[in-house]
Amino acid sequence: MPKPDPRQAAQPSAAPAPATKKLRIFIADDHELLRAGVRRLVESRHDWEICGETADGSEVAKAVREFRADVVVLDLRLPGTKGIDVTKEIKATTPGAEVLIFSGDDSPASIHGAFQAGASSYIPKGDDHEHLVSAIESLAQHKPYLTPDVSKVLLGAFFNGGNKTEALTERELEIVRLLCEGNNNQQVAGLLGISPRTVEVHRATVMRKLELNTFAELVRYAVRNNLVDA
Repeated sequence: MPKPDPRQAAQPSAAPAPATKKLRIFIADDHELLRAGVRRLVESRHDWEICGETADGSEVAKAVREFRADVVVLDLRLPGTKGIDVTKEIKATTPGAEVLIFSGDDSPASIHGAFQAGASSYIPKGDDHEHLVSAIESLAQHKPYLTPDVSKVLLGAFFNGGNKTEALTERELEIVRLLCEGNNNQQVAGLLGISPRTVEVHRATVMRKLELNTFAELVRYAVRNNLVDA
């Protein structure tokens, strides 16, 4: 029987292939059923994992940093804070984490605000969950993902010169809210400590900036863009 070649015996065995790093996903939503749905979707993928979840918005940014999340699935309306503010904080403290807004609010103002805060995708909760999967896949590669409806909102703002609400000053927004809550010019003037004439001037300026013709149109605009509660 031939003797084994010692050179062959000394050769090291092939090193095992390194394990593929799973995409770490953090869920922030105050509805348990929605969190459970997203969790099942994530757990159906062998290359994804849930690294944490919460129903409270106040600690999201800190948890995202501590759990080293790659993608954050974030509801805009969380107890404790506003989703827009949470998005800004996440991008400031963990810039490598991608934020995916998953919200029941599909108003143009919220969509614009989310992307301006640093979100990379915005999926309305009423949309097909296939969009959520595609969005996470894109964000895993640090690529934004837009649904057709969200694209229309953003393109509409581009062709119309941006989000019209942004053109309003804080005082103008305050007057819009008070008027839409049922106060007349005199009452708004009393609440703000200004003259009724000043309220009237601000009101006319708002209508011009928003390209509206009637007060009814202003109320609809304010409700649609979350300037007042419906």
